[in-house]
Amino acid sequence: MKVTYTAPNRSHHYPYAKQLHQRGHLHRFVSGFSRLSPRAALPELNGHVNRHDFIQTLSLASSRLRLPDPVTNYLRYQSDKRLDAVSYGPARESDVFMFYRTEGFRTARRLRQEGVPVVSVMEEVNSHVAAADAILREEYQRLGMKEAYPREYDFDLRLEAYDTADYILTPSEFVRRSFIERGVAPEKLLKVNFGFQTFSALQQAPRVADDGTFRMLYVGQLHFRKGLRYAIQAFNRLQHPKKEFIIVGPKTTHTGLENERIPGGVRFTGVLKGDELAEAYRNASVFVLPSLEEGLALVQGEALSFGIPLLITTNTGGEDLITHGQEGFIVPPADADALTEALQQLADEPQLRAAMSDRALEATQRLGSWDAAGAKLIGEFQRIAPVAH
Repeated sequence: MKVTYTAPNRSHHYPYAKQLHQRGHLHRFVSGFSRLSPRAALPELNGHVNRHDFIQTLSLASSRLRLPDPVTNYLRYQSDKRLDAVSYGPARESDVFMFYRTEGFRTARRLRQEGVPVVSVMEEVNSHVAAADAILREEYQRLGMKEAYPREYDFDLRLEAYDTADYILTPSEFVRRSFIERGVAPEKLLKVNFGFQTFSALQQAPRVADDGTFRMLYVGQLHFRKGLRYAIQAFNRLQHPKKEFIIVGPKTTHTGLENERIPGGVRFTGVLKGDELAEAYRNASVFVLPSLEEGLALVQGEALSFGIPLLITTNTGGEDLITHGQEGFIVPPADADALTEALQQLADEPQLRAAMSDRALEATQRLGSWDAAGAKLIGEFQRIAPVAH
């Protein structure tokens, strides 16, 4: 079985490409990840990479320079279109063509029109774009933002890609369910959880601070889709003599915290990596991910590998990783009351927190590696393209 895979960046795409190559199925990996990055090299693929990164690099530069959104979005669109165009050749020679979002639907449509027997798989890492749009638009309005809601630049094209592809690959039950609720046939949906690379060498249960501090930890972008303001409100209501909320990650244009009063005890660290990030995990009492919309956040696996109980929402993909009340709590999104109640229980019941910590470490052993994710992905491809065995 030969697979061509088109993707814009590194993220989980590199691990998937490596898995396909290691198992002898990668025909071509069409990548938009900038060759200027020190992490760009892929020697493991032995020349199976077609890199078309010029426009994508300009798009990233535009975003980092905070150029007007129309400029950045135009470059993103052109990059997506370019990756789609250059995928046609290798995709035509393949049994399966997998592409991220809109970066291959024109190729898939053309191959179908030409009668070429290639199975097309569109990869969507977040919920159905219309479902995500409804969730985030509502939050944007609750925030009272004066600017018009910034709908995804590829909204209409993603809807077209959903219809064009033979199958849609999703990373979690939350994402899969969002498609079914929008009328997509279940048999068109594939589900493969991402692999998890934990901090196994540094893994240990979080130590209780000598001063008895109850520490909340968040790791991720500061973006309004993450629902951080609800976690800050819950932290403010939490009754505990010594409490801290450590927020790790970069700011974005709209954090959702613009009009939020930040109470004492909340500390923004910016981006942390390596030992500094591991230290933040080791000292946490609970890991909080209050997202309004998320596909399957990998930071949840990192937190579990340190034995940290999770406090997450139903919209994080975390229900594929933990059970409510066992390794942590799963609460509705945009619900500061539910977050407060769970936090208070964790703060008041150290024995419960210790038991959840033990189960969190046990859950780490059940998290799939990238090897497991690769095996499942290929198994799904062999099922939908049986002639290619």
